[in-house]
Order: sequence, then C-alpha cells, then structure tokens
Amino acid sequence: MPWRARLDLLRAEARRRIRSTDAYAVRYGPGTVYLSHADYAIDWESLKFVAADHAYPSRYQDAVVLDLGAHKGYYGAYAIAAGARTIISYEPEAENVALLERAAATYRTDSVEWHVRDAAVGAMRGEAELHVMGSSWSHSLHPPDEWSRYEVGTQKVRIEAMEDALADAVALARTDRGNGNRRRVVVKLNVEGEECGIVLGTALEAWEGVHEVFVEFHSWASCTIAELSERLMFAGFIPAPHDVEPVFRFVAIEQS
Repeated sequence: MPWRARLDLLRAEARRRIRSTDAYAVRYGPGTVYLSHADYAIDWESLKFVAADHAYPSRYQDAVVLDLGAHKGYYGAYAIAAGARTIISYEPEAENVALLERAAATYRTDSVEWHVRDAAVGAMRGEAELHVMGSSWSHSLHPPDEWSRYEVGTQKVRIEAMEDALADAVALARTDRGNGNRRRVVVKLNVEGEECGIVLGTALEAWEGVHEVFVEFHSWASCTIAELSERLMFAGFIPAPHDVEPVFRFVAIEQS
C-alpha cells in the first residue's frame, strides 16, 4: 500500500473514533478514493484486496479497463495508478455509485478518462431488482436464500448487455488519441454470482479485442468454474497462473 494511502487510513481510523463523517478520503495514486463510515471495515478490506493483495495484477499502461461490479472504485484507482488511461465502471447500487463518482472525478484529467455507469451488466439489456444487503460488497441480483436475513431493501436497476459493454471498451481501445494505436483491454468481473450468466450468455465474438479477463467466482453461481473457463477458452482465452482466491485470470491466446 502506498505510504500516502497508509497515512490517510491511519487518520481515518482515528477520525472515525473521535469525530466521524460520512466518508473518509484516502489518497491513492493521482487521485482520491473514499471509505464510507457505515461500511468502513468492509471498504477497508475491499481496498486492501485490490491495492495490497494485488488481486488483479496486469500490464495496465495505457490500457482500457472494463470494471464490472465497481463498488466504490478501488480497482479503477489501482489500474490508473498503474498506468491505465480509460476506466469504464459499472455499479448498480446507489450509495456505492455516489462514492464511486466522487472518486472518479478526482482522477479525470486531459489524458485519463473514467466513465461511471449506474447500472448492472447481464447477458441481455433490461431491468431488475437489486437486493441491497447490510454490507456494501454483498448487493446481488440473485442472492442465496440464506442471505435474506441480511437484506435491507431493494433497488430497481438498469441492466446493460455485456456485448454492448465489451463493444464500448474495444471501440475506445481502437482510438488512441487519433494515432490509430490499439490499446490493451482488461476486463474485471466481480458481480456477486452473475458471472456465469454474463460469460455463458455473451456471444463468443463479442470478446474479440479483449486481452485479459479477471473473474471473481462465487460459490452460488449457476455454473462451475470449469464451465466458465471452457466458455472463455472457446472465446480465445486460456487460464493464467494466479494465486489470489477466488479470482481467476484468463489471457487471450495471442497474449500468452
């Protein structure tokens, strides 16, 4: 964890015990992310998972990053700090979106784009009910039955088609400030059990132009990791070594 982030986390820890506020600013790379007071412990763990455990290591220099299940933007900030120039974040839950947009605004420059989409992603476009849990990292479209005791409400959310999200990212990668260079496209899915529907339900050709995929696999997902891996292999990816569970990493065959 960068020293400025460590210092701000220490300050936040002290402040939340003495004089709390709705959210605590943590400088990370060229911008600032935010940890909410209500979900401080969970947000801290989420930031640690990305920034200290390096759950999604990649070559981000100049990359276009498609972040599905963006939470409060910690992965997007990590990718920008590592050199990414375009982030497309999808997050459906309203409170997460508010802090995600607040963070994204601090990273935007003439050379860095961060697009925030207040929507979930699925195999097809539509609307759905998001089950909002007491913990900010557990909101889900189809949670396990045993999670009902943690549910605090629902939100009607938009669903954007994965095919459209991929096309958007690949199109941005093909336009490198007018000089025609093609940039790497990195996709990260942390979608609380929706990963099977997204991957298995998206046309194979839609993945063309993507260089790397990270999938956080959840135990209640509707398929096995073997089925998901097989689908991505048909789309032109192979599994790559990765030792941060439960994240699985796939790289395009042309990049292997």
